[in-house]
Amino acid sequence: MMKKSIFFLFFIGLLLIPLALLAQEPTVPPVSWGEVFSNPALWLGSFAGVSLLTAFITAFAIGLLKLTSKLAKQFVAWGIAIVITTLVGSVFNFKLVYTWELPVLLAALHGFMAGLASNGWAKISVLKEILDSITGLFKKPDA
Repeated sequence: MMKKSIFFLFFIGLLLIPLALLAQEPTVPPVSWGEVFSNPALWLGSFAGVSLLTAFITAFAIGLLKLTSKLAKQFVAWGIAIVITTLVGSVFNFKLVYTWELPVLLAALHGFMAGLASNGWAKISVLKEILDSITGLFKKPDA
């Protein structure tokens, strides 16, 4: 009887592994471009992912442009995040980006907030709560 219950728990555990893999959100920025391109859904599928991807791309762009001004760095972060959420998500309807079904202005707001989060102005969880409440105001009720 003991072997059957252990086998059953092991089997249930194996069935739950894909659920845990699908539900993950990134907690640290990518470390290489290969990591970004190998799993784009991880970086584009949630607000946290877009914020962390923005931090990575912003660091790359700041190094490339040799920017030193904090305000210029913030504008670069905002621009990158807005391009990801608005242009790639809403305009081109790239379904990996979580904002693909949002209106353009709401996607731009998500990008602006992702830019704030990527530079550490506010926590991702706080900004996500604010965006969820704002997005909820614009959703049409189901008939």
